[in-house]
Amino acid sequence: MTLLRERKLTFLRGVGADRYSALMNWNLLVQMIEDGQHPPGLAEFRLIKEGQIPPPDRWLKKKPSGEGNMVDVPRFMAFMDHGFSLSVTRINDYAPHLKDLTDSIRATLREQIKVGAIVTTGTGGAFRIHYDPEDLIILQVEGRKRWKIFGPPVVNPIVGMAPPPPPPEDTLLFDEVLEPGDFLFLPAGNWHRCENASDRSLHLGIFFQPPNGLDVIKSITAQLLSEDELRLPLTRLDDAANLTAFETDIKTRAIERINKLDLSAFFASFERQ
Repeated sequence: MTLLRERKLTFLRGVGADRYSALMNWNLLVQMIEDGQHPPGLAEFRLIKEGQIPPPDRWLKKKPSGEGNMVDVPRFMAFMDHGFSLSVTRINDYAPHLKDLTDSIRATLREQIKVGAIVTTGTGGAFRIHYDPEDLIILQVEGRKRWKIFGPPVVNPIVGMAPPPPPPEDTLLFDEVLEPGDFLFLPAGNWHRCENASDRSLHLGIFFQPPNGLDVIKSITAQLLSEDELRLPLTRLDDAANLTAFETDIKTRAIERINKLDLSAFFASFERQ
């Protein structure tokens, strides 16, 4: 909780190389792929190399039932052998240990939690320099990964916000190679780029997405959607008098909703999402 409140970059060397392997490891991930658990959707399961994504039809095949796709494992492994990375998001929905972990964290923090896994082979990494709008805990499971972090960070970023240009790479704030068992807390908004430093690297990322003031405003807007009068097209009103009356009505309805705002109810709704 202290790390999340202070949003301070924190790096801790691990006490054992197998510290996180029970949560997820390469053999378990391959088994999940071979069993057809992945990909649930191409937004959550991607082959990627420095931001470049190969066409899915080059590494997918039809399921034996004919309904939906599954990974063509030999073709998929060929891409991995040529330096592509695997990026899986929301892997906690398919791994019992990770689901138990995220459920426990969510119950304590009242935030949205998801876990991703990135497996990198060859040189380079999956993504170009970027930042995440969520606070992020990195658990290095297998292999070695070099993390470079650049400044200054983006202040309080949120999902959907247009990113500013990245900083020049001579503004290096952090440059370390994570070993199996290492822990890194990366606050939201920190520009970073990773490079594989071993034959194969696998790390888990635990993403924390807390609610913010804009989420509260969006929840009020969602409530107003149910009011028929507010969905009237403004350009179709007859005259200026009608427009003025409508403006007054909008303000009144919005103020009424704001005055009824209950953050406890908002948190309960946010947790259910």
